[in-house]
Amino acid sequence: MLCCGLTNKTTFLQKSIKDKLANLAREKQNIKEEIDRSSPELLKLKQAVDKRSKEINKLEKRINEIVDRIYKDFSKSVGVANIREYEENQLKASQYMADERLSLSSQLSKLKYQLEYEQNRDMESRIKELQHSISNLQKDLERVQKKEAEAKSAAEKASGEILRWKEEVQEWKSKSEGCEKEIQEWNKRGSTATTSVSKLNRQINSKEAQIEQLMSRKQEIVEKCELEQISLPIISDPMETESSTMGPVFDFSQLNRSQLQDRRPSEREKLEVEFKQKMDALTSEIERTAPNMKALDQYEALKEKERGVTEEFEVARKEEKEKADLFNSVKQKRYELFMDAFNHISSNIDKIYKQLTKSNTHPLGGTAYLNLENEDDPFLHGIKYTAMPPTKRFRDMEQLSGGEKTVAALALLFSIHSFRPSPFFILDEVDAALDNLNVAKVAGFIRSKSREGARENQDDDGGSGFQSIVISLKDSFYDKADALVGVYRDCERSCSETLTFDLTKYRES
Repeated sequence: MLCCGLTNKTTFLQKSIKDKLANLAREKQNIKEEIDRSSPELLKLKQAVDKRSKEINKLEKRINEIVDRIYKDFSKSVGVANIREYEENQLKASQYMADERLSLSSQLSKLKYQLEYEQNRDMESRIKELQHSISNLQKDLERVQKKEAEAKSAAEKASGEILRWKEEVQEWKSKSEGCEKEIQEWNKRGSTATTSVSKLNRQINSKEAQIEQLMSRKQEIVEKCELEQISLPIISDPMETESSTMGPVFDFSQLNRSQLQDRRPSEREKLEVEFKQKMDALTSEIERTAPNMKALDQYEALKEKERGVTEEFEVARKEEKEKADLFNSVKQKRYELFMDAFNHISSNIDKIYKQLTKSNTHPLGGTAYLNLENEDDPFLHGIKYTAMPPTKRFRDMEQLSGGEKTVAALALLFSIHSFRPSPFFILDEVDAALDNLNVAKVAGFIRSKSREGARENQDDDGGSGFQSIVISLKDSFYDKADALVGVYRDCERSCSETLTFDLTKYRES
């Protein structure tokens, strides 16, 4: 029996190790896949960072060029290549002056201490030498201070120059802003003039259409007169009237005064003259307006930038669509897997609950079923579990007794097991809240599932067979087991010992 127990234990440990290795392999594969998915995105981010760095370098270079152009004359006047070199030289000179001053101050202090020491020793010659050294150092200090003052004045002068150049730059900026505003105003005027010209052109077209209608009306009248043989007075020499119309020129001199007044110069000619004057004025005004010659380049740059942004947007939109499709596929797969498990468990839970609750007096047993609170999206809500023991009315799960709740929980456990069978169960005092009748029912059910051959074959009542290790203190439960394992304390060795007993020899036929 001991060898058999060790063999089973070894087998279980081997299987557990294999399962752990399989889980680790799956985790390793998942990690590799995650790395493979993240690598392109990381590469994109690196490329974006490199691109931004290049743009920053270009901008810094551009800024330096602008600053060099602004301070070009000043740099030439002070004899440096650019303003940055001047600032660096000034910083070095200031640092050098400070170091020299500190060095001279330390030397002066050292000489003072040495002078006091020599004075205490009453060495006149040494004192004279030291005084001479001090005078020399003082002269050096005065010379250094003079240089420092000169350097300060030069720095102040340079600062004044820099401020003056900054003011000039600000002034030129304000002038450029004013010019830009003026250009915008002229552009507005040009657009207004263009609108006016287009409006006048439309009016001209309308008048020309009216003229064509009148010409056609005139032609109709002439043809009608010809048909009715009405003679119209015609001027023999059209050049005398300076008329630009084609065809015969009629003589209107025989008309009365009121009709001749109707032939005064038409408004059309006046409007044409006014329109031409306005057009000439607007054209000359547009020509005087200084157009922005860089507008096309700026437009091309903005268009290129807009194209890049559009491409990035399309890439992001495509990636978002792929992620959304992947998310929806995973969501659908999750829903299908959940519904497969739920349908299987809900179809078997009633059968298993009937087996756990049926008896000679109640051969049909109780009823149990599962309901989804939201069938369209089950993950947003819960699952309603209802169990009705024999001869009991419908009631909520909270109103059942402890033993009834235990039987309902075991039915749910075994129905879940029927969907994903486990190699065996470990049941720890599941009969604590059961009376003797329900203990016998649960033990009989577990024994029926543990009969020989049940581990390999699916039984007809739903679910599958299984092995089980039950921890129980009730003899009405463990007397139906195939083997017993007792644990007791060995007082002599101060440890726990086990006793095993095979009940298959005493099984009822």
